[in-house]
Amino acid sequence: MKLFSFFSLILFALIPLQTLHAEPIKIDGISAIVDSKPILESDIQNRFQIVKERVPGGVMTDNIHRQIQNQMIDEALQMNYARKVGMRAPSSDVDNAILGVAKNMNLDLQGLKNVLSSKGINYARYREQIEQEILINNIKREIVKKRIVISEQEIDDYLSSATSITKEKDQVHLRHLLIRASNLEQAKSKMSAIAQNIHTEDDFVQQAIENSDGQFAIEGGDLGWRPLNQLPPLFVRAIDAEKGPLIGPLQSNAGFHLLWIIEKRSPDVTLQQQTKTRHILVRANEIRDMAQTEVLANDLYRKLTSGADFAQVAKEQSEDQGSTLQGGDLGWVTPGTMVPEFEDMMNKTNIGDISKPFRTQFGWHILQVEGRREADISDKVKRSNAERALTAQKQDIILGNWLDELRADAFIDIKK
Repeated sequence: MKLFSFFSLILFALIPLQTLHAEPIKIDGISAIVDSKPILESDIQNRFQIVKERVPGGVMTDNIHRQIQNQMIDEALQMNYARKVGMRAPSSDVDNAILGVAKNMNLDLQGLKNVLSSKGINYARYREQIEQEILINNIKREIVKKRIVISEQEIDDYLSSATSITKEKDQVHLRHLLIRASNLEQAKSKMSAIAQNIHTEDDFVQQAIENSDGQFAIEGGDLGWRPLNQLPPLFVRAIDAEKGPLIGPLQSNAGFHLLWIIEKRSPDVTLQQQTKTRHILVRANEIRDMAQTEVLANDLYRKLTSGADFAQVAKEQSEDQGSTLQGGDLGWVTPGTMVPEFEDMMNKTNIGDISKPFRTQFGWHILQVEGRREADISDKVKRSNAERALTAQKQDIILGNWLDELRADAFIDIKK
């Protein structure tokens, strides 16, 4: 999967479902029960250690605890649904993911098991976590595929509108705060009170952490950079109409929204320029912190610059599941597709060259540029791009509504 910065594909990124913990010697506190499955306090504490770098202030507060708890409840609901409809993660996919971790550590499978054991991590539990990560990504893809149908008329209307031309190039870096409207008047009143307390970006971050029902609440609602034409039309109209940086409140079927515009940009690159790229991604995990991951990336870079085949190293080492089996091949990449750090490095790298390791929000990358060309602007490509943009506009709402349905049908007991 390409590393898109907008929210809709970040939903398909691999997010840990429940962080791993040493086998308990004694029973720790139960934070919540989802159907018959408990979420332990140790699960929440361990998850915090993974996301700590992305949490403003880096401190576990009551609000951070609540946001992590909500996140893990949502993940449990999605996993349960996947299993209910008969979805399973192929053993081969799980095996390949685990072997990839072992290879990244220059270990065989038994060596990885020994490392896990030394850290108090049960291998069977570890394997279960990998399976759950694969399941939750697959079920989200299925929901989007089944519930979003883009008609030919929608594509025609999109291509004939100014949005397809002027908004495809413009990008905005946003923060987002969502209050779901299970009770319309209460949600509206709560959002109005929140908006009155926001005067600076720091205020917005704090209010998002304390109150937002959005997926990125724990990160102060940071959605990263997004092309305007892939935002919900409600957001685009408001961004055009209001001066900002605070936008809203805005009402949709999902509830009430506030936006904070961090920055806008219109890249100078032309839309027709495409770059053929491969990449390798390695990420921090339970048994390798960010510093150790950087060391691994540098080791891989030295191996590549010494003559190793990039595609083969990507198959063996990369942790980007969407491109690993293709030797890290991302295909022809258009401007505005990747996160800024990736795109900047891609643009600075000459054809045939390999970049030095660099870091994005996803981990450490190495990329290779294989070619550049002018994009195919045939009608077929235009319609395909329009369908992708329209799908991106709808995904947030579709997945949000699906989660609401799962919550309504489940037994959820949150402990005090």
